[in-house]
Amino acid sequence: MVAQVTTDNFMTNSGAAMAKEEKKKKSEAKKSKEKKGGSKLLLIIIALLVVIIIGGAGAFFFLFSAPSDEEVAKEIKKDETPQEIVAPSPDSIGVVVDLKPFLVNLADPKARHFLKATISLEVKDDDAKGLVEKFLPKIRNDILLLLSSKTLEDVITIEGKVRLKDEIMSRVSRIIGPGRLKDVYFSQFVVQ
Repeated sequence: MVAQVTTDNFMTNSGAAMAKEEKKKKSEAKKSKEKKGGSKLLLIIIALLVVIIIGGAGAFFFLFSAPSDEEVAKEIKKDETPQEIVAPSPDSIGVVVDLKPFLVNLADPKARHFLKATISLEVKDDDAKGLVEKFLPKIRNDILLLLSSKTLEDVITIEGKVRLKDEIMSRVSRIIGPGRLKDVYFSQFVVQ
């Protein structure tokens, strides 16, 4: 019986030793995995820092580098050369007729927006100015109808304002005759 107990103790002790060894191996494997994962993370962080430092240095030199002496000399020479100022010829200067401000509701079905615009017409000469004054009620009516037919999206952009200006020129030219209207100017343009 004594021999049996000893063998049982040996088996129990060796089983415990083997379990301890397995636990030890597992913990070592886990630690090596953590070290590998940690080293990968460390490499990624270092790579990101290098990229950020290089990018920052490049941006600094690009933004704050001084122009070369040749570039500065070219700019100074360019500024010192007299620019030819061309005065407009008397034929190119027209007569400006200021119209009273227009205040209209825009054609937005869902929202209530309005447009306030002050328009000036540049006409060819005094005869054309007389025609504008003669047909002023008809001109104002056509412009009012045109403005009130526009939506907010039609007049909010620069392209929309240019298109509106061309439409006004077309309508006024039909009233006073072709070739008499030189340009249309907006001196006030408020949309709300």
